[in-house]
Amino acid sequence: MTKPAFLVEGEMETLFIKSVCPGSAVRKINCNGDQTTISAIAQRVGSLGRLLHKRYSPLIVIFDRENREESAERIITTICQALDREGIDVPVFVGVPDRNIETWILADYEMFAKAAGLTHARSNTVFEGKNGKAQLKQALGPDCKYVETIHGVEWLKRVRPSVLRAKSPSFSSFATKIEKVGCKWLRS
Repeated sequence: MTKPAFLVEGEMETLFIKSVCPGSAVRKINCNGDQTTISAIAQRVGSLGRLLHKRYSPLIVIFDRENREESAERIITTICQALDREGIDVPVFVGVPDRNIETWILADYEMFAKAAGLTHARSNTVFEGKNGKAQLKQALGPDCKYVETIHGVEWLKRVRPSVLRAKSPSFSSFATKIEKVGCKWLRS
């Protein structure tokens, strides 16, 4: 039986993980953005990881690609290499939404549209690599407000991981790594 700890980028991800993987430890990295180096993120994850690795395994890290030029895959490779030097004694799995976590919400556009009360469909649109937050706000229209910690959490809970696996390479790669963690949301 695994007892994972999640190291995540922000409040939306924290609330989401606490909701879908109850009992798991969740800590905010508090270190990301276009100008933040992967090395700095690895050092912060290393600090948090060393505090947690005696009680939790694996450590699951999630942060956005943002506007970095490197691909999500390259960022994962780079941070994993840096984390190897951080003295964490448990497996570490890294997920990097390609550009932001809203692209994962939009990957299951049918469920997003239903949850958001939208009537128009864009099921064939590819959101991976785009600014998901901007795309989401565009879909909602100018009169709608998007609040990450309310709407984002709820919509992310509603999307179907099976659809995300099919439509989002960054999610598929991540979900494959963590499927043995036991989070029931991943099996829906």
